[in-house]
Amino acid sequence: MSKNLNANLGLCAVSRRAFDSPATTEQGNPCRRQRGVVLVITLILIVILSLLGTFAIRNATQSERSINGIRSAEVAREAAETALRFCEQVAIFDSEGKDYTEYGTPSPRGQIVSTTIGSESDPAAVWRLEANWKENANAIAVPEAYYKKDSGGTAPLTNAPLCLIQKIESTSTPKLTGYLITARGFANNAKFTSSTGKSAQGAESWMQSVLTRGS
Repeated sequence: MSKNLNANLGLCAVSRRAFDSPATTEQGNPCRRQRGVVLVITLILIVILSLLGTFAIRNATQSERSINGIRSAEVAREAAETALRFCEQVAIFDSEGKDYTEYGTPSPRGQIVSTTIGSESDPAAVWRLEANWKENANAIAVPEAYYKKDSGGTAPLTNAPLCLIQKIESTSTPKLTGYLITARGFANNAKFTSSTGKSAQGAESWMQSVLTRGS
């Protein structure tokens, strides 16, 4: 086998001596053609590897964005649950004729909407109107001491969750009276303008609960 290799190398050397002259070109040299093919293949492989690297980086970026989106949505959902629990306590205390002042005074009991609706699907429900979510309107901002008391090891919320409480009085028999509670939670990437009642960007979650008792 080594003899054949040496013979081939000798052939290339003889070919070079035979054809390397001012009157000829190197295009007819088989060794020259082999070196050109290797260069082309190498360039193709470099292009393929570059494309694969680009696709891998793009996929990693998209995956990171998806994970961040899921995380933000989860934070907003937990914030809405926090607002729901807080306002349920306010409603329970109100049903007993008491103020809920554990997390500050004055009690948010005064922000409960006394205009009754028949059910959570009533078109007259105040949570449907944007104006009711503005600052100093009917919306209750959960106190910072409440929503930061247990962050669960995660970053504490930077936007206070909001909730609206409206009284319910059904027309059914037996008659049910109670409260419709609507909560809004915001992720930490949300940009919320309290003066307009809108969140300009970021994740937001809505939740509702109904507390009733028979009369």
